[in-house]
Amino acid sequence: MQFAKLIGRSPLVASHAHPCTCFNPNPIQHQSLRWKRKPIWLPTAKTKVFRVPVRPKLPVDEALEIQRLYNNYRTYMKSLRHYFYELAKQQEIQLDESVLEKEEKDDFIRCFEINKSWNEKIAAERIVYQEKQREEQIAKIAENIQLKKKKDEEKRAMVDAKVREAKLISSTFITRENIDQAIEDALANVVSYNKALTPDGQWYTDSSGLPPPKEQVNLTSKRQKKMDSTF
Repeated sequence: MQFAKLIGRSPLVASHAHPCTCFNPNPIQHQSLRWKRKPIWLPTAKTKVFRVPVRPKLPVDEALEIQRLYNNYRTYMKSLRHYFYELAKQQEIQLDESVLEKEEKDDFIRCFEINKSWNEKIAAERIVYQEKQREEQIAKIAENIQLKKKKDEEKRAMVDAKVREAKLISSTFITRENIDQAIEDALANVVSYNKALTPDGQWYTDSSGLPPPKEQVNLTSKRQKKMDSTF
């Protein structure tokens, strides 16, 4: 509230006052406002429109001393300008196109030699690096070839084993030549799949389908235990 009243007093205050974010009248948290100078676009104050400034009057001794210092300053600056002018003129006289061309050629030759030495050094390093890279690549290719040979040998051995197994099984295949003999053998040797497993682990394959007598089962189990004890 106090800050709002302060702003409303003058148009200069509203445009050039920088208040704090929190205006608190508490003296412990007091923060003063910072005021700027009068901006140049504002007109002259009414109290200073017709004011005629008084020209300062210096003593004679002080005026003479100021004039002496000013004359010395002008003399020094004039001598410096003349010295710089003469120095630039001498440099223009000493400037020769042949000398500049010779300096440019010498500089080019010097830079060319430096660049040549750098190129030779980098070329030697490149040769060493390429040779090392070539050796590593050759070693890697040889290792890959050995791994490929090993894999091929393992695959060939697996294929040979499967071929041998197929050859052994092929003797039981039914072909056009032995199909009549296979039919006759199947009719002569009837296989019954009606079988059961006894509690002692024996297969019972009686064609009648009746369970074996208890005495026969006990006898079979005793005979099996006797054979296991002998072995």
